[in-house]
Amino acid sequence: MKVRVYAVLLGLFIIAAGGVVAQDDFTSSGAINRSDENGLRQGPWEKTYPDGTLMYRANFLDGKPVGEMLRYHPGGKLMARVVYDAEGVNGKGELFDENGLKVAEGCYIGSDKTGEWRFYNSKGDLLTKENYKNNLKDGESRSYYQSGRPASLRMWRAGVLHGAEIIWYPSGSKRLTASYEDGELHGAYTVYYENGHQEVFGRYNKGKMDGPWFFLDSFGKEEYRLNYKNGVADEQELLERREDERFREFEKNRGRIKDPEDYRNDPDSYMMRQ
Repeated sequence: MKVRVYAVLLGLFIIAAGGVVAQDDFTSSGAINRSDENGLRQGPWEKTYPDGTLMYRANFLDGKPVGEMLRYHPGGKLMARVVYDAEGVNGKGELFDENGLKVAEGCYIGSDKTGEWRFYNSKGDLLTKENYKNNLKDGESRSYYQSGRPASLRMWRAGVLHGAEIIWYPSGSKRLTASYEDGELHGAYTVYYENGHQEVFGRYNKGKMDGPWFFLDSFGKEEYRLNYKNGVADEQELLERREDERFREFEKNRGRIKDPEDYRNDPDSYMMRQ
């Protein structure tokens, strides 16, 4: 996703902006790109792309950015604006796409994202809300459909999935509930039909299916069950037969089957496809 690219570029930009350069440049308005005798950046700094277009502009005090820091796309449009406090520690940032539309906003401590960050699509609709600590996802992360209804909820700890996961249909009914422990599926796992009936349910143990798993039709009637141990089903013959049936059904409906990867890229279209 381009928004993530902008966020990474901005982070690298902030880190690079704190580097040491001992050379002074001058313009008609005075010195820029100046470092003191200790190698710390002081005052206004600018950098341009090879074609001379402005890349960024910032002010420094003792090597830390203070006030407004601006980063531009190669075409000249504003890519990012971060406003730091007088100590150059806490900053509030906004990211923009090549058309000048805001795609993200949140806070920094130094060059690290912190607290709640919001990401938007090209129409200005809220796509996700994520919480950060030390530049890593930490706490609640939510995504939304263009209607504003929730699409997913995931819990993170130090950049790793840890806790509840819920995915919803665009209608608002649940599609999936699960839980993670240290980045692995662990505990109850349930998939639902849109009418609210369970489609599949079972349990994971440290990333592997464990114990009885139940598979039901859309009316809630059990179709079959499988017993797993360490991720392997006892009823391999039944499993293979069911997988073969699903494969033949897939071939029959090729082109109409939802690709799970599409969900990450476009949850609205994914859920609405039949």
